[in-house]
Amino acid sequence: MRFVHISDTHLGAATFSRRIAPSGYNQREEDICNSFISAIDKILELKPEFVLHSGDLFHSVRPTNRILHLGLEQVLRLSRSDIPVVIIAGNHDAPKQKGVGSIFKIFTLFPNLHPVFSERYEKIKINDATIHAVPQCSGNEIFQAELEKVKLDEDAKFNILLVHGVVAGIPEFSMGELSEQEIKSSYFKMGFNYVALGHYHKHCQVEDRVYYAGSTERLSMNELGQEKGFMEVDLEKNKFNFHQVPTREMIELPSINASALDPDGVLNEIEIRIEAQDIEEKIVRLRVTEIDSYVYNSLNFRAISELKSKAFHFDLKFEKKEEEKQKSLDRTSIGKLEKEFDEYLQAIQIEKLDKEKLKKLGLEYLMGKEDNSSADCRPPTAD
Repeated sequence: MRFVHISDTHLGAATFSRRIAPSGYNQREEDICNSFISAIDKILELKPEFVLHSGDLFHSVRPTNRILHLGLEQVLRLSRSDIPVVIIAGNHDAPKQKGVGSIFKIFTLFPNLHPVFSERYEKIKINDATIHAVPQCSGNEIFQAELEKVKLDEDAKFNILLVHGVVAGIPEFSMGELSEQEIKSSYFKMGFNYVALGHYHKHCQVEDRVYYAGSTERLSMNELGQEKGFMEVDLEKNKFNFHQVPTREMIELPSINASALDPDGVLNEIEIRIEAQDIEEKIVRLRVTEIDSYVYNSLNFRAISELKSKAFHFDLKFEKKEEEKQKSLDRTSIGKLEKEFDEYLQAIQIEKLDKEKLKKLGLEYLMGKEDNSSADCRPPTAD
C-alpha cells in the first residue's frame, strides 16, 4: 500500500512581491504554481496507488479562472493516469457561508477525484484502504461533531485519517488564523495506520505514523529554512519518505547589532552583509537590532534600497533598543518625550543648525504652548 500525502499548495497566493513575470502574472503566484506542477511531475514518476491532499489546495474560496484551470489541469493529470485523488477542503478554500458554495464541487464531475467539502465526515475506499476524511467546517462545534463520528473500518486492511487543522494543545502547529480548528491527539491513538494532517506549513512528524506534509512553497518569512515537498508513504514496508520540490530560495543574513553604530555604520554593515552573499532573485531577511531611534531616523534609505534591489524580496527588520521599547510602553509624561527629543537633536548633524532654538520651539509645540515669536531656527543664509 503506497500512496502520496500532499498539502497546503495554496494555488493563487502571491506573497512577498508584486513583481510581474514574463507571463504577465504575479511572479510569486507563478512560483507557487510551478512548485505544485513539479510535485505532480514527481508523483506521476512514483506511480502511487492514490494521492491524499489534506487541505488548502487553493489560497481562497474564489480562485481566479486561471488558477482554477491550473489546479484542475494538474489534478486531472493524476486522474487520467488512473491515480485516484482524495482532496479535503482546508480553512483557506472552504467558504465561510453556505450560500457561496464550494469550488470543490467542480471536482465531482471527473472520475478518480474524491473531493470532501460538505462539512461532513466521509469514508472513501480505495483498494485495501479506507480513508476517513473530515474537511474544514463552518464552525468548530460542527467540526468536532464530525470528528466524533470517525470509526475504524474493521474490514479494511488499512485505515487512514485525513484532516486539516491544529493538533490541540501544541501552539507551535498554529498558523495564527481565526478559522483554525483543533484536532485532539486522542484520535491518533485509535489505531489508524496513518494520519495525514494539513494546515501547518512545516513538514514534520507529530507522532508515530502521524505527519504534517507541510506546504509546497513558502508563504511567509516564518518558513525560512524549511524544506518543501510531499510525503510518499508505504504502509506495508513501513517507509515514510519526504520528496523535496524546487522553490525560490529564501535566506537570512547574519543580524546586525546597531547599539554602538551611527547611521553610516549601520549602512556599512548592511552593505557588508549583502556583498558577502549572493542575494540575486532570492527572498532575503536581515535583522538590525538594538538601534537607537535617532540613528534609524537618520539612515540613508535611498542607498539601502539600492543595496537591496538585486533580491527578489528583501525583508529588512529594525528592532529598537530594549530600553526604547520599554520607554514606548512606559511613556506617561511629557518629560520622557522631552528627553528623547533632546537626544535626537544632539545626534543629528546639520551644518549651522541652531539646535537650541529648534529645541525651544519643538518643546513648546510638544507641551502644547503657543509661540507667536516666529523663531527662525534655520541655518543663516550667506549674504
